[in-house]
Amino acid sequence: MIDKKKVIATAMLGFSLAAAITPLTAAAQESWPTQKITFVVALGPGGSADRTARALAQRLQEDLGTPISVINQNGGGGHVGHTYFHNMPADGSYFLASSIHPYVSNAILGFDATYDLSDFAFINGQWNDYDLFAVNADTPYETLADFMAAAKENPGKLRVSVVPGSTGAINLELALEAFGLDKTDVNIVTYQSGGAARTAVAGGQVDMTVLAADGTLSIQEYIRPLALAADTASEDWDAPTLNAALEESGHEPVPVLAGSMRGLAAHADFKESNPEAFQQMVDAYHSALQDEAFVSRLEAQDIGAEWLGPERTTEIIESIFEMLKHYTSEE
Repeated sequence: MIDKKKVIATAMLGFSLAAAITPLTAAAQESWPTQKITFVVALGPGGSADRTARALAQRLQEDLGTPISVINQNGGGGHVGHTYFHNMPADGSYFLASSIHPYVSNAILGFDATYDLSDFAFINGQWNDYDLFAVNADTPYETLADFMAAAKENPGKLRVSVVPGSTGAINLELALEAFGLDKTDVNIVTYQSGGAARTAVAGGQVDMTVLAADGTLSIQEYIRPLALAADTASEDWDAPTLNAALEESGHEPVPVLAGSMRGLAAHADFKESNPEAFQQMVDAYHSALQDEAFVSRLEAQDIGAEWLGPERTTEIIESIFEMLKHYTSEE
């Protein structure tokens, strides 16, 4: 015979346990940060984007109380890493910590990408740079005009290192065109990280490089600067701007593209589904860049520490995307 009182008591106990457990389970699902966060660098190890990501990860894991690992998924001018990140869970466990400009935009324009700018929630462009045209110090070229004249006389002989999808690659094309040359007049050697491309010019494997200027300070003694793709000259480099170099040699100025922007982006779906957690990451990042001791450590490693914030970072990337789209359509 069934004991009705015992059945009712058991059912009530089960209901009470379910009621007690369900809120905890829901809270666990909604909690952030997760047990582990991964920063995806869409470029190779050793470059400026990689160094920035690792320094930021080390600091933010302390502030957020959860471990942050950094992985490199390089290839295709960032496209491989962007695709990898795009396919990872959009729950705040993965962030794109890389050169978020111009690589994301160039990959969208140059590949059959399954993502577009709206899939990224840009958090900050921390390190904004301009490109430097520089030759190995043992080469005989004293000016950009000297190098271009030698390239014209010996088509395909001079080697230039760039990272595919970078503004350096585009600024090189613009400079070549301004001097009446094209890409076939030099031997363009591509590397999947700025670090590798810099090592190549410092070691004499290539004659010239066009890379982010701040990141190139580490090899300053091994190179000779020829021009800066910037509006104004820099105290760090004894070189004219690209357009000044062009005008001095009787050529028309060109539109100069801003250099790399290293920073952080989340999945757009993460921002939309969990805005409080997204803002928590924004606040932690902002707070880190307000810490004078942390900023001093970054500066000691020649790493930028600028805070633009989500809105300004997104505005810059979207506006330059339109410039890149125009340039790509002309090509």
